[in-house]
Amino acid sequence: MLQTLRHYGSVAVCFARLAIQRQLEYPLFLVSWFLMIPIQYFSGIWMLKILVDRFQPLNGWDFPELAFVYGLGLISHGIMVVLFINTWHIDNMVINGQFDRLLLRPMNVFFQLVSSYFNFIGLIDLIPGTVVFLYGCHLVGFEWTFANMIKLILVLIGGVLIRASLFIALGTIAFRTKKNASMVGFALSLLERATMYPLSIYPYVIQVLFTFVIPIGFISFYPAVGFLGKSSGFQIPFDLALWTPAVGIVCFLLSQQLFKSGLKHYESSGS
Repeated sequence: MLQTLRHYGSVAVCFARLAIQRQLEYPLFLVSWFLMIPIQYFSGIWMLKILVDRFQPLNGWDFPELAFVYGLGLISHGIMVVLFINTWHIDNMVINGQFDRLLLRPMNVFFQLVSSYFNFIGLIDLIPGTVVFLYGCHLVGFEWTFANMIKLILVLIGGVLIRASLFIALGTIAFRTKKNASMVGFALSLLERATMYPLSIYPYVIQVLFTFVIPIGFISFYPAVGFLGKSSGFQIPFDLALWTPAVGIVCFLLSQQLFKSGLKHYESSGS
């Protein structure tokens, strides 16, 4: 068992080193990405600021609290982009025959899918996310106690797992249809909107959907409710911040079952 884990770890490190070397081959691309991503996310927080100042708080959520929610969602997005971005491109791998390589190697297919591309450039997504979150923490007076820091780490892990689970589930569609890019694009837009604003501003049906069916609300909204002492709209027992890692683990396990089931229907598109 230990030898197997050591082998998988060495393979992951080798994949990561090769991926970083490929991404650093064109330094100017890295510079352009470094300029584009912060502008995109900082413009998002600026839009929230204008929205609240010109009109009114969103269902009782003022700008400091919105910055906290937005920043928390951005950090989990950044981590997900670094570790699981290959789940966005399963359809391309299927069509180009790259997925066949994963099936021919004597290693876990999902491990190869995730570890074969460490998105070093994706670390840039974490910069504006961290800045916005720390700014939000400062505005709301977030207490950096040991308990809160542990809960924050668990929330981020759970948020990453929820995000990854959604794209893994969508990726399995490509095993049957060969294409799922439109659904991945829709999911990206959905996650951006649903984690940027408090869930309580949406109609009741949407709140139920994003709580019990597609639990996007547990990525940033419900943890923020727990940390800030706000009202969530649903009487969910126990600490809301601790629900996120539990929901994330359940979603990830379910997505793994979908992935394994999808592999049974996989047909190579190569010639």
